Amino acid sequence: MLEAILNDPGIAVMLGDADVGKTTTATAIANAAVRVGYRTVVVDTDIGQSDIGPPATVGLALACRPVLQMDQLPAAAAFFVGDTQPQFVYRYLVEGAVRSVAWARERGAEVIVVDTTGWIEGPAAVAAKARKIRGIGPRHVVALQRSGELEPILARLPEGTIVHRLRASFRARARSREMRRIARVHRFRQYFASARRHVVDLAAFPADRPAVYAGRHIPQARMLAEIPGSALRHLLVGLVDQDGWLAAVGSIIETTPAAQAVAIAAPLRSLAGVSGLQWGVLRVAPAGTEEGRLQWRRRHGRPRQEYCGDEPAPEGT
Repeated sequence: MLEAILNDPGIAVMLGDADVGKTTTATAIANAAVRVGYRTVVVDTDIGQSDIGPPATVGLALACRPVLQMDQLPAAAAFFVGDTQPQFVYRYLVEGAVRSVAWARERGAEVIVVDTTGWIEGPAAVAAKARKIRGIGPRHVVALQRSGELEPILARLPEGTIVHRLRASFRARARSREMRRIARVHRFRQYFASARRHVVDLAAFPADRPAVYAGRHIPQARMLAEIPGSALRHLLVGLVDQDGWLAAVGSIIETTPAAQAVAIAAPLRSLAGVSGLQWGVLRVAPAGTEEGRLQWRRRHGRPRQEYCGDEPAPEGT
């Protein structure tokens, strides 16, 4: 597999369930490409178990030297997705992946390695993964599977895609949902450790994503009037530059409806480089603890949290 990718370089997408060795394989491919002199970029779209950048973002890194683990690669840029479960935010996950690959191509990357989430089973997951792969347009797909579970996705790949079918690594360490949650808490806590309080005038910063609450798209100008402050508390928000790349992830710590302002904890010295806001779905306290999600849909007259896909919450994110 390594030799085939190095002899025909391009984009290589990892595909597989949780705990099959996707990240380890992605790191091995990037290391091999660096050793032979290819300009290499790694794109981390595993928003639930991020190694490059904080969770709920797509991170990318220039691989300039071999590393033991992917999280040793410093992030060069990041795209805000807003949740750690792909069903809620898949359109933004795909957008982040496509934009990140374009970023790498613009900088002359010869090998682009894309790591992905473990959401692979069920009609919604199959359709979503196929859409993502079509958007990225990889030369290679590395399929790590245990017993043919990826075949429904592989059957929908664009013609000409080179598929490398590998057995799931026996060295991959199985992690429970609780272990994954604890890992995210640690990553978020580490990220917000240097956060400062910033007061954001909502009239001064446009939003290119509306908040979705109880089945309705709420314009930013109406958010503080129509969404309870308790629901907005600790909601993740992307503070982005003029090109839509992430300057920092923030967590709302206070709302002031009369002034159309929110106070946000974010690891930024100032808001000088921030041009806009992107509202997320997940609520995370600066201490790193996840506190649920902003309610998206209303069912039987009562607002409730609900996945955008057809499947239950995946273990692989």
